[in-house]
Amino acid sequence: MNDEGLKAVLDKHAMWLRDDPGGARADLADADLTRANLVRVNLASTNLARANLAHANLIGANLARANLTGANLIGANLARANLAGTNLASTVLDPCAIPNGDAADFERDGEFIIGYRTRAAGHIDMYRDGRYYSADWFSVCEHTECHPGLYLWPSLEAARNWTPSVEVIRVRTRPGEVHHVGSKWRCRWFEVLGSVEAERRLERA
Repeated sequence: MNDEGLKAVLDKHAMWLRDDPGGARADLADADLTRANLVRVNLASTNLARANLAHANLIGANLARANLTGANLIGANLARANLAGTNLASTVLDPCAIPNGDAADFERDGEFIIGYRTRAAGHIDMYRDGRYYSADWFSVCEHTECHPGLYLWPSLEAARNWTPSVEVIRVRTRPGEVHHVGSKWRCRWFEVLGSVEAERRLERA
């Protein structure tokens, strides 16, 4: 779909969302939206079934209640996108999809693996000791490093190299919950074990 055709569909969709006369719900099923710029576009309730959204820019887009069944989301930037109530069946974000489980670089602790990450979090103020956290959405895309999930690193050095001068925490999860793509690892859930710095102070005491 060319830019003019997409703009016309989205303009009518915006009118439909406002209940303006002449508006129409966007039907973009099977549309080729490869590399489309959809930053902060309101796509709520849009039909995007089987659409090709590979490498599309969806930063901050509102996809609430949209139908994305079978859509191609490989390489799509979904940072801060609203996926509340979105139908993600048969996509890399399908809740039934299985991570690749590549956790060979992590330290083992019985049935768990130990990882490291920053205490700061993008969607909440911080990760707190002793609590479990689950990703609202989780991607098993094999081609995109930066897709939804909870990120962690296999070593303290790797975590600090990525985000120096911030507090680092130890977390644990199960190997089967981990998905490794490129130089990054993400998981469905983890438990916060505590601050690396606090543990070292106790060891020195």
